[in-house]
Amino acid sequence: MNAQLSERQELAVEVLRLAKDRLLVSSPFLAPAASLLPFAPSPDALSPLSGTDAKAFYFSADYVLACFAATRKAPVHDYVHTLLHCLFLHPFANPGQNQARWDLACDIAAECIAAELCGPRPGDTGGSMEYARGRICGALQQTPLTAESVFELLKTDRFVDDEQAWQELFCVDDHRFWHERPDVRSTTSAGADAGHAGEGHTDETPDSDSESETETQPDGESPDGTPNEGATHFKSPKKAWQFAAQSIATSMKHQVGASKSDWGQKLSGLFANLRAAPRSYKKPALDEFLRSFATFEETPRPSSDEFDYALYTYGFALYGDTPIIEPLETRDEKRIREFVIGIDVSGSVWGPTVTRFAQIVQGVLCNEGLFSSAPRIRIIQCDTQIVAEDVIDTPEHMRKWIEGLRLHGGGGTDLRPVFQRVDELVEHGEINDLNGVICLTDGYASFPKCATPYKTAFVLTPDGAQNLMPPWAMTFMLEEDDFRST
Repeated sequence: MNAQLSERQELAVEVLRLAKDRLLVSSPFLAPAASLLPFAPSPDALSPLSGTDAKAFYFSADYVLACFAATRKAPVHDYVHTLLHCLFLHPFANPGQNQARWDLACDIAAECIAAELCGPRPGDTGGSMEYARGRICGALQQTPLTAESVFELLKTDRFVDDEQAWQELFCVDDHRFWHERPDVRSTTSAGADAGHAGEGHTDETPDSDSESETETQPDGESPDGTPNEGATHFKSPKKAWQFAAQSIATSMKHQVGASKSDWGQKLSGLFANLRAAPRSYKKPALDEFLRSFATFEETPRPSSDEFDYALYTYGFALYGDTPIIEPLETRDEKRIREFVIGIDVSGSVWGPTVTRFAQIVQGVLCNEGLFSSAPRIRIIQCDTQIVAEDVIDTPEHMRKWIEGLRLHGGGGTDLRPVFQRVDELVEHGEINDLNGVICLTDGYASFPKCATPYKTAFVLTPDGAQNLMPPWAMTFMLEEDDFRST
């Protein structure tokens, strides 16, 4: 049963709805995301305007009304800032021991994109945010400004003296729900916006992302009571936001491609932060992707497809015991013979991720019959330099390699030595017919600037930075489901 909102809470909801409406008037393509974030009173005291667990926009009624009374303007910037956090999947990342820097990187990315969508933040009369953004973009050079790229930049300690000031400058919402994940079910069921639609949120633990999780929005309705396609198809908030990001990327694809258009330039930063391909893109299965590296090889197996039984039996009819044509003793099949697997063994790609990826590759090569009769698969571990190199020549050898897997390195990430090593092997004749090179990475690495003369692909971890991939190579984004089953 939904709890009754106080008069002040109802007034605060009206102010927030006004902010939402104004945003969607200027940026209607954000509607799939806005439908996923109903308004609800915060379960805890909030000093900033809001907080979110990616399932509701939690607000402090006193703070919302005080800001509106002081400015007489709807808090569009604050609303879109929190909305972008969810759309960019910031609440679902695990920054480890660098929580404060990750929070800052997320705030910088969200606030910069909010400025692109809504204009400069009201009150930033001195241009402090724009000045800080200019310094960060200058340090990133050609790399798009995203939470991930800013996070890597902050970890270099280049701006350590500015971090405290930037935290105060860019902080807009409360991130406690991302990391602490308190039990907010009582207030979620009393959500103001959900109550407006006649429905509450489901009783589910905020950080649950399992298959048993129920839909983000019940009964297929958005907070405004309109049909909500995105939420009802997914059993976790993360998948619902991924769907919304994919939908928005699809609607933005052609506008962003028009580089001379002001509209396209306005959306470029948002597009770079969306870790989703347009919905028109159908990602192949991993086995299909690996099979694309195989080439035809003659194998000692009869080929029934290329054998004419009519001529074979006709020979016996004519000559008794002499056939006109003999069965073919070989057949052409697609196999992988010479192949290189590069593994980014930096601190962020480590342990179970690498082991599971190796098991997936082994399963695909063996189960799909892609192993050549004389394979030479090189597995090269690399951080800023090559730290290990193994040659696999049988399926059994690969199985034993995985069982005894020892990872080296753990420093920075530079995958260029992998390609330098491949070029060296080709030049010395140790590789004669290379099927291709694939590299497992999180995307935060240095890559060759020019395209390689052989087929190359980068396999990204589930949280990898797809927007940082070199344009000349293929990219395959692993999903969490890939790590749960072969």
